[in-house]
Amino acid sequence: MKSLQTIQKIFGIFQILAKIAFVFSVVGASICAVGALCYVVWNNGGQVFSLFGEPITICVGSANMNQAMAELFSDMVFLITDAILLAFAGRYFKTEQAEGTPFTENGVNLIRKLGIRCIWMPIVSIVIASVIMVCFGVERNGDVSNLPSVITGIVLILASLIFRYGAELEKNMAFAETAK
Repeated sequence: MKSLQTIQKIFGIFQILAKIAFVFSVVGASICAVGALCYVVWNNGGQVFSLFGEPITICVGSANMNQAMAELFSDMVFLITDAILLAFAGRYFKTEQAEGTPFTENGVNLIRKLGIRCIWMPIVSIVIASVIMVCFGVERNGDVSNLPSVITGIVLILASLIFRYGAELEKNMAFAETAK
């Protein structure tokens, strides 16, 4: 039972880390949205922030407005996707903590669904970000890859199979004890 206590502690830590990462993702997406709004105001000659009556210009330089807006909106899409996935991960960790073991049918179903979502949701966000880039008529700086999320999804699906096997073993052991 010491191993189960270790697993519970580790899953508790991951639950906290998932909450923290969720908050950072939401804050980052909000900053992207506010940044896009501020950039529009600044680019049209307005001022958003001032300090002691003096305007503060955050968007300095001769950056292409379309490029800046497209990058802010596409980054916002990526951060929203991350926040959604982290919320589902947090839900799994919360369920696992409440059930006291990862070897339950409910937990297995949640982690399998999370694995599937880790595969398709980043793909959808890349497509949406690409559409945003095309709408603004710009190209993305740098590569965007969903390979890490696909690998994570596959690992979660494999973990769900292992946890399902553990759940079946626990169910068989409980059945054997009641049959005695």
